[in-house]
Amino acid sequence: MTRYQLDIELLQRICRGNEEAMDFLGQHWGPYVHAIDDIVDEDVCAEQKIEAFARAAYLYTHPFFLKHAGALRQVVLLVTNAYADSVAWERSDVDWQRDWADHARHAGMEMVIAVAQIVGGYQHARMVSQEQRLLCHVEHHNRNGAPV
Repeated sequence: MTRYQLDIELLQRICRGNEEAMDFLGQHWGPYVHAIDDIVDEDVCAEQKIEAFARAAYLYTHPFFLKHAGALRQVVLLVTNAYADSVAWERSDVDWQRDWADHARHAGMEMVIAVAQIVGGYQHARMVSQEQRLLCHVEHHNRNGAPV
């Protein structure tokens, strides 16, 4: 399993076994947002950039996305906007902007929560939400809480 795939057991639980939702998140959304982040944060070759753009064609024509496009399109736009703000402020001289950027860099998780809402309702999304936010913090901060 690559770092761009969600753990299968976790993915099954988030998606309540919905194979289409699992494929959308694990094989398309996750790799897509990580590819964008790599383009922004790293010096990636032209081929990797082009591959990221090609991923978009698969992501936005995926059957799960098309079935729920009315809800998911807005999530994509809000995630993209929050991520853009986080990139703009991650090296700010203003403490609160850096703090906010540290939080907002995980905006892609909002799609995971939205999918959980679609497949399992509000209470399921609430459970997934807090779990995902905890995972984002633990996986991206050191023992002292500083971003890594």
